[in-house]
Amino acid sequence: MGVLENRNYKKIISFILTLTVAIGLFTGVFTVKANAYTSNSEIVEEKLKSIVARYGEENVLFEDGIYLEYGESINLSDSEKYQGVLWTSEDNEILEVNGNVIKGINYGTTFLVGSKENKYYIKEVYVHESEEKQARSMSYMDSRSSSQFVAYVDAGHGGYDPGAVANGLKEKDLTLSIALKVKAKLEAKGIKVVMSRDTDKFLSLQDIANKANTSNPDIFISIHINSAGATSASGIETYYYKGVDKPLASNIQDKLIEYTGANNRGVKWEEFYVVKNTKMPASLVESGFITNVNEANKMKTASYQDTLARAIADGATSYLFDQNPLVANRLYGSTRYETSYEIFKKGWNSSETVVLASGLDYPDALCATPLASKYDAPILLAKNTSLKNQADLTNLLKSRGVKKVFIVGGTGVIPSSVEKELSNMGISSKRLGGQNRYETSVKIAQELGSTTGEIALASGLDFADGLSVSAIAGKRNMPILLTQANNIPKETLNYVKSLNIKKTYVIGGTGAISNSVANNFSGVERLGGSNRYATNKAIFNKFKNELDLSNLYIAAGLDFPDALASSALASKQNSFVVLSNSKYAEQEVKDIVSSSRGSIQNLYVLGGKTIVTDNALYDLGIRSIR
Repeated sequence: MGVLENRNYKKIISFILTLTVAIGLFTGVFTVKANAYTSNSEIVEEKLKSIVARYGEENVLFEDGIYLEYGESINLSDSEKYQGVLWTSEDNEILEVNGNVIKGINYGTTFLVGSKENKYYIKEVYVHESEEKQARSMSYMDSRSSSQFVAYVDAGHGGYDPGAVANGLKEKDLTLSIALKVKAKLEAKGIKVVMSRDTDKFLSLQDIANKANTSNPDIFISIHINSAGATSASGIETYYYKGVDKPLASNIQDKLIEYTGANNRGVKWEEFYVVKNTKMPASLVESGFITNVNEANKMKTASYQDTLARAIADGATSYLFDQNPLVANRLYGSTRYETSYEIFKKGWNSSETVVLASGLDYPDALCATPLASKYDAPILLAKNTSLKNQADLTNLLKSRGVKKVFIVGGTGVIPSSVEKELSNMGISSKRLGGQNRYETSVKIAQELGSTTGEIALASGLDFADGLSVSAIAGKRNMPILLTQANNIPKETLNYVKSLNIKKTYVIGGTGAISNSVANNFSGVERLGGSNRYATNKAIFNKFKNELDLSNLYIAAGLDFPDALASSALASKQNSFVVLSNSKYAEQEVKDIVSSSRGSIQNLYVLGGKTIVTDNALYDLGIRSIR
């Protein structure tokens, strides 16, 4: 994209037109009329092809476009570059030419052709409404229903329009390559990306702007490569038009200069069509000069393109996140039992069924989430005593309309008196407990009655891996079965043999479940890492495309109660429970939150400040804790 050397008249836009042109807001005034099946881009491309064919491609120079208000005139002789050029209008009903003076006499888009020494300059001219009318017709702060951030990324030029050409490179190829890398990096941060093009395709400026406005993104980024008559011109600059655009442009420009060390040409105001005519915060990036041999040599390398893309993506995400800081909401009670009650109240107005699990030890309850998910039930923690000694739990069961309770575990963890007390309250109960934790996991799986053909296999000697997969297992109606590290309990093995298992997710590293154990199962895929946080991340990455991350839960990774209780709610919402260190944020936890940042609307932290400290949350980029 070339920059005019003389900017004495601001209405000549610093935009190498090539074949990308802006269609006017009033499409009925085009020289070529559209039929119902022809897009603006097709109309424009065909018109320009005819102009090029008329003069010969080797004789044509694609120039900066001109942006005129209705009734406005400019004198092209103000630019030394155009001294001695003879100008003609392709549509005298839109654009009037009188020597070097051109005047917009009707709304619409046409082309200006200048001839000099057997060379022909082609300029797009867009005649538009007054600034006041446009301002009244546009809203820059449209509300959006989606919680996920959306970015519209425009790869400048394309198709029949090569953009600036120099040093063996074409602008359209560079912009597409960089734009695709920006897309991947934004998506890795949880931001949805809409592309103007992802192939070598021509698009008119109006089609780009209209599609962006229809997509209703949070930001718009147009990527271009600069050019100049002086081959020494160098550096990166980013443009804005609307006041709301400038913070975005500044963030991107700052990152570009920081990451590349390029000459800083600054953040500048200009009337680029796609920036001016998009409703959301928008910016246009000139990523370097294709006419500068040193910058061209850098831009043709994949590594430098990746640096540019990383800078653009990081600048965009820092803008989005600064404008929408993360807020954490603590969800907890004074005890682990009360925390489970608060989770119930948060996720359910009422529930006919609940799952009751021990709050003192994890093994029996570790596999309960899929069962809870099947019945849309919360998991409540109970003490190892009668209900008459648990008034809060008793009152909650009564007030929330509970009619059935699954008691997970044997009478050694939840006494048999509880069943009689439930019956006296008019609540039926069913105990799912075996002689050991492995048999209990089988009994829960049998009650679940899954026919999906997949299981999750987790260690029965620690809680973290089983809890990491629990919300996923609940949503997929997938039983969680427990095993030892180097030996398969007979209860687990016999149950698996009775099923037609086609897929086994082995949760954790080989220290948790050895390969010799894993090899006894069908369709094995190990989801594990070097520690519980890395395993949590591996599970998240495997299933993140299936998740709704508008709500995300963070629970302590060093104790089980809060993660267990919250897994039922996370499963209900098709979300995920992130396990965190209590005092600081592990890198894996940072990665999960960062990659989900574009989607998170509500972030819930299970437990008070002693369970997951404020410092750990600040490490995650959370700026406010409620």
